[in-house]
Amino acid sequence: METIELVCLCDDYDLKGIFGSAFEKAHPWIILINPADVSDPLAIHHAFAFSPGPDAFKPYPNLRLVSCAGAGVDAFVHHPGLAPDVVISRVKLEEQAEMIAGFAIWHIIGWQRKLLEYPAQQKLKEWSPINRTAPSTFPVGILGFGHMGGTLARRLHDLGFPTTAYGSTPRHDGGIDIVSGKEGLERIATTSRAIVNLLPLSNATTGILSAAFYSKMRDDAIIINLGRGGHLSEPDLITALEKGRPAAAALDTFASEPLPKDHPFWAHDKIMVTPHVAGDAEQTGVAKFVANGIKQFERGERPAGFVDRDRGY
Repeated sequence: METIELVCLCDDYDLKGIFGSAFEKAHPWIILINPADVSDPLAIHHAFAFSPGPDAFKPYPNLRLVSCAGAGVDAFVHHPGLAPDVVISRVKLEEQAEMIAGFAIWHIIGWQRKLLEYPAQQKLKEWSPINRTAPSTFPVGILGFGHMGGTLARRLHDLGFPTTAYGSTPRHDGGIDIVSGKEGLERIATTSRAIVNLLPLSNATTGILSAAFYSKMRDDAIIINLGRGGHLSEPDLITALEKGRPAAAALDTFASEPLPKDHPFWAHDKIMVTPHVAGDAEQTGVAKFVANGIKQFERGERPAGFVDRDRGY
């Protein structure tokens, strides 16, 4: 491959500092470059981006491909400065999907077996088994059946949990029921003991976790949001927890990150907060995926991780 300058566009992180070594070692034909060091903006055809600012793409009118450094692309498909003919690709790594599945399963089994109640017993030197619920009697719902949601659903099915996923079309996949539409969403809300959100953020899914959804949940269920902060109405969740539906929440993504120190979630005894760590992508894997996508694009092929901008993912 001929040398390609890949401009790094991110308001929050130093992408060149984070990923530069991985590209340099394995893909030396890709030169990561920060905007301040671009000598000819008109010659830039490729960007490597994450959380781009409102004017991030403006200096590069000949941009052809944007490779997102992560799996979420809501900041790109709705970006007013990104021309409609620019192709977007997102990272899809098996290891990252497995990490997210493991993170969700930790929460699910923790709620199923009430494992977080044992530290209090330990302090009291109290020997008192709390819960022996079998996986077969603990239905789990997953919102989203893409790369991440599908991986989680299959792992849960292997562990014996009755698993239902919410997707674009109803179907069956290896013992997993995929439901869709308003009735499918209601089925997941009303029957699941644990619900994991892994939907992409789009106009159709923004605010999907709101009062109407919470009111249909069981009073012994937990909601686990690993999607985007925009999926979840924060005031509605606090009110719903006070009413007892759901019983608890585990949140890894938020409307504002880092979560402000005065946010009520920090001190809420029914909410577990984690700082967006469910599925970090390893630098070498990201670099390899992006490099392969650029090669595919330059050959005139659709790059792996291609994003349908109309669908939002």
